[in-house]
Amino acid sequence: MSQPAETRAIDAGEVASPAPARAGWLGALLRPPRTLETALAARQDNFLLLRFVAASFVLFGHSYVLSGAPDAHDFLARAQLGAGVYTGSLAVDIFFVVSGFLITGSYLNQGNLERFLRARFFRLVPAFAALLFASAFVLGPLVTSLPLPDYFTDPATYHYVTKNLRFEPDLQYVLPGLFQHNPYHDVTNGSIWSLPAEVCMYLWVAVLGLATVLRRRRLANALFVVLLVVGLLVPEELPFMPLPVYVRPCGFFMAGMFCYLNRDRIPMRTDLFAGLIAACALAHRIPALGPAFPWVFAATIVYGVFWFAYQPRLGFYNRFGDYSYGVFLWGFPMQQLVVHLFGGPTSPATCFWLGWLLTLGCAVASWHLVEKPALRWK
Repeated sequence: MSQPAETRAIDAGEVASPAPARAGWLGALLRPPRTLETALAARQDNFLLLRFVAASFVLFGHSYVLSGAPDAHDFLARAQLGAGVYTGSLAVDIFFVVSGFLITGSYLNQGNLERFLRARFFRLVPAFAALLFASAFVLGPLVTSLPLPDYFTDPATYHYVTKNLRFEPDLQYVLPGLFQHNPYHDVTNGSIWSLPAEVCMYLWVAVLGLATVLRRRRLANALFVVLLVVGLLVPEELPFMPLPVYVRPCGFFMAGMFCYLNRDRIPMRTDLFAGLIAACALAHRIPALGPAFPWVFAATIVYGVFWFAYQPRLGFYNRFGDYSYGVFLWGFPMQQLVVHLFGGPTSPATCFWLGWLLTLGCAVASWHLVEKPALRWK
């Protein structure tokens, strides 16, 4: 992503009028605090690694449900941090924060709706189409309990591809005869539920960009507040929001948008992140602070995304490739396949590790054979 013009101007000003060098702890105290904007301008981040870890979290969280192990829950679910909160939901929150931040920057830097939509299409659709085709016409015939003539004459086999490629909320999660005897039976790929929500937010970015709202920070911030209130009180009234379940991930997407538009005012500090974690712990343990916990928890997730992206020096991972989308897409069917091959309930550890290895192979192939070549058309 190219460096914003205003960031280059700020950097140029800093170079033209350098502050006196100060060493040691005194210099650390006197230097201006690093902001999200200066971190972004450095063009060194850990977003690829963060998304890969988040995608792996999705598999980890799903392994407890898909394995069929009785009364098994991951560590976040056992911590009782809120209804539906587990490692998989945390991963989705992270994905949407990152997406909101990067997609907003992408639109503003490109400044062209056609280029923006083309970039989003070639990032989202080719890998998803490859997954659907491979699931329907490779995995399906190998695993289905139906006779192959019945499988290939069933309209649902073909609708699985054509219907899901429309990114409508009523996705088709079932292929005929697949995983009928698994503990989490019949569902071929449950992870794809969030993709229509992602597309909804692309539409939001396009509309707000065309209306020049994204280039007027005060107006954008006011709109974010209005949408937050509407989302809390009457979520069904939100535009481009066909399902209430989309409100939470789309809220995190807007948090990422907010952080990009206000990046020059957001400090990047480890002690601030530690303070948010401590506030989370207190709000969770003290009953009187219970109503504040969801908000503090959400703020910690959002800030934690940018702390991880910009504070540790983990750029070594960036040389490998972006396997996160492939891991996200292929994880659910590969874990279902593992349970299917074991013939019934298995341990969450087996479901996770074997599923993760199979998924990683698919993700590497998806990146090098489909996603990376498709990105050349952006």
